[in-house]
Amino acid sequence: MQVHPGNCQHIGARSSQQDAFGFSDKDDQAFVAHGGVLAVVADGMGGMACGGEASHLAVQFFLQSYMAKPAGESVPVALLQALDKANQAIVNLAQQVGEEHVGTTLVAAVVHGEVLHWVSVGDSRLYLLRQGKLTQLTQDHVFAVELDRDAANGVISVLEAQSHPERAALTSYLGLTQLDLIDQNPQAFELVAGDQMLLCSDGLYAALDGGEIAACWTGDAQHLAEELVTTVLAKDRPGQDNLTVAILGLGQPRQLKPQ
Repeated sequence: MQVHPGNCQHIGARSSQQDAFGFSDKDDQAFVAHGGVLAVVADGMGGMACGGEASHLAVQFFLQSYMAKPAGESVPVALLQALDKANQAIVNLAQQVGEEHVGTTLVAAVVHGEVLHWVSVGDSRLYLLRQGKLTQLTQDHVFAVELDRDAANGVISVLEAQSHPERAALTSYLGLTQLDLIDQNPQAFELVAGDQMLLCSDGLYAALDGGEIAACWTGDAQHLAEELVTTVLAKDRPGQDNLTVAILGLGQPRQLKPQ
């Protein structure tokens, strides 16, 4: 089945764009045969030095590493190696600029034939849109996960967990000398024609809940990406973060109804 990419990005209400994204070449059939089609999104960490540079560098090194994948290497192994290369690039950047806190999230997904592989660190997300139903596939690496687990085990109260000032703090991101938390699917995820894989920065899902994202569903990947960003901007939220959407649509795009 053919892969149809789509993308849209906006600076939001911020003064600079700290998100970055990229795709592999879907028309390189020799590579697609063993490496599939890759999409990657990175979100430079807000308030930290060099956030925009970090996200763009991470995407650049990730793509370069993955596109150098030999035919005999598995997709999951290639994704982890690309993640390591991207992480080292950010660690090196921090050393070059003399800043301790330089980092970025990164989520990457590969459609290879009729299966999906992914890898992620941080809180950028990968969703599956299937017949208008939205499913989050990645696990957020945020302190809220640990707080909610402690609340469920009675270590702290639910109120303490929900009101903790560090609830949104990242627990894993590129720029750490050692990546202990990496989200990767344990086995190939089966896809069906019409599936759409949605990669995004938190500027999207902080503005739209799951129902609102699903309501934008359309069979055309590019139209979906643009509709999602348009829907966010229509809310005119104060302090709207950068938002980035990258989509891999599987199979023939559904024909849009005339307006």
